[in-house]
Amino acid sequence: MLLQLYTKSLDAQVSDNQLKQDLLKLEQALVIGIKTHDTTALKNIIANEYQLSVAILDDTLVGPKFLQAVRREQWLPNCFQWSFDSAALTQISVSSWGEVAVFRSLQHFYNLMIGNSQPPFTGALVTDLWLKRDKRWQLVTRLSERLPKK
Repeated sequence: MLLQLYTKSLDAQVSDNQLKQDLLKLEQALVIGIKTHDTTALKNIIANEYQLSVAILDDTLVGPKFLQAVRREQWLPNCFQWSFDSAALTQISVSSWGEVAVFRSLQHFYNLMIGNSQPPFTGALVTDLWLKRDKRWQLVTRLSERLPKK
């Protein structure tokens, strides 16, 4: 009986690790899609009902200055104003419940420009909600807390 439980635990661990790798690949593909302005790739990753909610933190990191929500149809053209040399995802954690997964990370963008200006942030704490539909994961909601430059 103990061997059976141990085996199930190992299977779950492998499955969770595989999910983390699958979602990490999708997160990286999302960054590449934004960097290369690849509409087709982005539309395959983000769901039709996608919404980004952004909290801009104050300089003391005490609380948000404001919360802004952007739907997919607004987000796609806006992300094409972004340009950056590279990006890094760190402090990654993944939780899942069947066909639902939450991917949390700290994301840094290097030499980020939005339009013709350099924004007052270089990174963000990101929480993404993914749903599995038709055997593929889609990004439904992103909560992003932008971190001010230090």
